[in-house]
Amino acid sequence: MIVSSIEWVMLALIVIAVIVFIIKRPSLIEHFDQSPLYKWNRISLSGKAVSGDGSDYYLLTRRGRSNNLVVYFSGGGISWNRHTATKPFGLRTLLQNRELGYYFANIPFYKPDLLGGMLDNQRRDNPFRDWNIVYIPYATGDFHIGNNKVKYKDRGKLTFTAHYSGRDNTLRGLEWMFQHLPEPDKLFIAGASAGGFGSAFWAPHIAEHYPNAQVYHYADGSYLSSHRWPHIIDEVWKADFQRTFGYEIEHDLIGAAFRANAKRLPVNAILLQSNTVYDKVLPSYEAVLNERTKGLVSDDLEITNDWSLGMLDSARRLRQELDNYHFFITDYGVGGRKKRRGTPHTLSPYKVFYSAQESGVKLSRWLDDIVNRGKRYSVGKEFVEFPDRS
Repeated sequence: MIVSSIEWVMLALIVIAVIVFIIKRPSLIEHFDQSPLYKWNRISLSGKAVSGDGSDYYLLTRRGRSNNLVVYFSGGGISWNRHTATKPFGLRTLLQNRELGYYFANIPFYKPDLLGGMLDNQRRDNPFRDWNIVYIPYATGDFHIGNNKVKYKDRGKLTFTAHYSGRDNTLRGLEWMFQHLPEPDKLFIAGASAGGFGSAFWAPHIAEHYPNAQVYHYADGSYLSSHRWPHIIDEVWKADFQRTFGYEIEHDLIGAAFRANAKRLPVNAILLQSNTVYDKVLPSYEAVLNERTKGLVSDDLEITNDWSLGMLDSARRLRQELDNYHFFITDYGVGGRKKRRGTPHTLSPYKVFYSAQESGVKLSRWLDDIVNRGKRYSVGKEFVEFPDRS
């Protein structure tokens, strides 16, 4: 059945109207200790904190009962040139290009209703249920580190200004956090997808302000290897990476961050990473980054297998080099009645956090064992030791 553009618009408007009436927006607060328990709150940030399209940028927070703290960096795609910057996720990109887009250029008003998994402290089986949460939204396409503003021509007529303002946004958000949240007993710095990279880059800066906390860093679904990282990060995003973070950009960007953090974080810090073997999203982004394809693709077995082998090799090397590094790798989601090949992209912010498992160990239990019970182990070693499972 072919659906016309008008029908697409009407359907989208109906859906948006329903969402507006159903979704509860977060309350606006100034002081964290005055916020209600287990309710999302919005923190307005002054100054240059803007989203990728120039709209308002803000933090989301949630107060728990303990003195432990989760600092969670959101994911949401990448923008690095005209082709990607002019195609943010949204209705306009869908109607004009018949594709979903490459990144979030603003913070959707319904964002809090999408936050589940380890961020859902309504669930009693959540290892982080009583923890305080500072959620750092992602709306700049620059791994939370950009410091540039670029004007792109969209279809040769309109000018689209991409605000790669991730660095200012993050620093202003963290400044608010340092002022309003006392030093926690345990500090869990985490992120998914692009947020996994951001969390790795900023973890030492956060840990430095809470010197007595037990520190954990966790990146979920954040492996991308590309020879173009130096150009994108320093020439497009203007991140001034080495001076800002203290180490060089490598093809395996997350691997470089883990190695640096093993030296820059406190000696008792624990480094954690999770990936799924046939990630539905990252292989296609890596293919576009490396100019292997012109657009995002799906179900390309060669591209997926190449990404998978690279991810497993990265985990293997990190495990050999770093004593405080542990991984959770799974092919959860493969097969079934639909004979699916792909596996979930990220696990931590969604309901799958409680069901994804490998060798009888669920992701939620693995993190609970490590953070709350003092155990130290990796899950999915068979993938790393015998990677060619295609």
